[in-house]
Amino acid sequence: MSNGATSVNIGDVVATIVMLGFMVIPIILVVLFYRAYKKNVKRAEERLKVEKQQTFNLQKQVDELNERVRKIEKLLKEVD
Repeated sequence: MSNGATSVNIGDVVATIVMLGFMVIPIILVVLFYRAYKKNVKRAEERLKVEKQQTFNLQKQVDELNERVRKIEKLLKEVD
């Protein structure tokens, strides 16, 4: 009694949706893991940049202290 129209089986529709869901979930997980990885890489690069700047500042302070010590030693030698 059909007029050339195909009937839709609800079971087939549900099975198709479930199968597509199982295929989409891994793709979504990969995208989420990739974003988390990129965010961690960016944070690590920024931390490294900050640590390099801190190291540079500390080295500068050490150099200044060494210069002061040399001046003090020179003054002490002149006093003796």
